[in-house]
Amino acid sequence: MEKFYTLLNDHLFKKIFTEEKYLKVLLLNLFDVKTNNLKLLNPELIISNKNEKVGIVDLLLEIDNDIVILELQNLNEHNFKDRLLYYTSKIISNYGLKEGDNYQNLKSIKVYAIINYSMNSEDICDLIKLKKRNNKIFNNKLELKIFDLTKVDINNKKSKYYEIVNMFKTDDLKKLKQIISKEELKEILITMEKYNQEESEWKKMEDIYNMMMNEKVDFRAVYNDAKAEGIAIGKNEGISQGINQEKNNVVKNMLAEHLDINLISKCTNLSIEEIKNLS
Repeated sequence: MEKFYTLLNDHLFKKIFTEEKYLKVLLLNLFDVKTNNLKLLNPELIISNKNEKVGIVDLLLEIDNDIVILELQNLNEHNFKDRLLYYTSKIISNYGLKEGDNYQNLKSIKVYAIINYSMNSEDICDLIKLKKRNNKIFNNKLELKIFDLTKVDINNKKSKYYEIVNMFKTDDLKKLKQIISKEELKEILITMEKYNQEESEWKKMEDIYNMMMNEKVDFRAVYNDAKAEGIAIGKNEGISQGINQEKNNVVKNMLAEHLDINLISKCTNLSIEEIKNLS
């Protein structure tokens, strides 16, 4: 095993938490949410016309009659708050009411986001609701909880989040086995190890990791090569051409590994149609 991938990896995250029993453990341990009835919904948000942007969430759930978006965000793309608002508006439109229903029957929409960068909040888990100027709740049917992994000390054994956050942040399997004591988390760790040992799954995780690293450095190496080439031939578009070509090559590799097209779209910011055109 060359590298042990943790729950920060988008592919592994979705593989693990499309299992209902594991998903319930995650929601309880990070967001203090106990669930009875849970159902996975289609993560691709419906658009009403061809000019609308297609939104794809990590996991879309129905929990005890509430609609829940579950998102994992590794990189600070500076548009995450706006993206959550867009997703929320589409969810309200797609799932909030059935045709002919009274508005009083509007379903509650909840967003549970896990982020791996600071959003300048004092809280580990930030609760956001619609409030009036006097701080009274305007409407209880929209709620966001944003869990900041960076605010948890992974060495603090007294923290209630000690074990679950280490499953995101610690990439040493031997150390993780020493940390994890809760039986339900041990079971998740065993499943993580299994996927890491499967060559095909590990390759998919590696592809996602490489794409995330490219996004993190803004394709800096490719940028420099393309810039030099662009200057040499006198083309201003040399930079963007080089960056786009590198991204397209990575996408083609992901498709060859049969990665979920929705996950590729999220990691690359390319539309489903653009990705299909590369296949």
